[in-house]
Amino acid sequence: MTTRISPIVSVDWLEERAGDADLVIADVRSFDSYRAGHIPGAIHADLATLRLGSSSPEAIAAWTGRLQSVVDTLGLEPEKTAVFHEDFSGTMAAYGVWLLDAAGFGNGVMLDGGISAWRASGHALTTDDQLPKSSLTSVQVDQSVLATAGQILGSLNNLDDTETYNGAPNLVDTRGANEYGMGSIPGAINVDWTRNLDAEGRFKPTEELAGMYAQTGLDPAVPVTSYCAGGFRAANTYVVLRALGYTGARNYAPSWAEWGQRPDTPIERHR
Repeated sequence: MTTRISPIVSVDWLEERAGDADLVIADVRSFDSYRAGHIPGAIHADLATLRLGSSSPEAIAAWTGRLQSVVDTLGLEPEKTAVFHEDFSGTMAAYGVWLLDAAGFGNGVMLDGGISAWRASGHALTTDDQLPKSSLTSVQVDQSVLATAGQILGSLNNLDDTETYNGAPNLVDTRGANEYGMGSIPGAINVDWTRNLDAEGRFKPTEELAGMYAQTGLDPAVPVTSYCAGGFRAANTYVVLRALGYTGARNYAPSWAEWGQRPDTPIERHR
């Protein structure tokens, strides 16, 4: 497996490594956008089919099969670093990073600022299609980065266990304030994922992000789960938390689409 690096990389980082045999550049925008112009050497990667809708073992097993198929088709391997990108530091690229963590590879990164930053640095795009080189690498889901409804319910039943949680919040609702106000997982704090970005669509400086999350009461030593409506916005915050040293960061990928519909999951109202 490749040496663990920051999940967020710069244009300069990518430029220095472009053409390396152990690097996969994955454009996760629409295929039409990819065909209109993309980073040289980039393949097109459709990750939208990899949304996980349920925490049930059957759903996770079926999702693992779809993930295996995409990993094989795109030629993703533990020995290669995959750089996911879109137009800016968005949610789909972040989801790609989380997917490779969930696949047990731990070798996904995202390009800060995406193609907008690439072009702003004076680099050209190409319309030449790059076909992926298929591979066959076994996916073993890493449950430490995939939160489930059952795990969260278990943590809610033990919120008074200060030895485990030290009184710190361990759930981040990454949706907008209006969505959060209509209902959230009990105890979740609301940090809209867009607060991770500056006006140019790049991640804010590390020191600023660290301060923002520290003010919420989050503790890097406490496992923390992010969620949204379907796991994509939550993935962006997952990547940021990982970059900040929250080693216990997890994505509740089924998110509110599951939690808000189950009869056994409590909801906290904020309005």
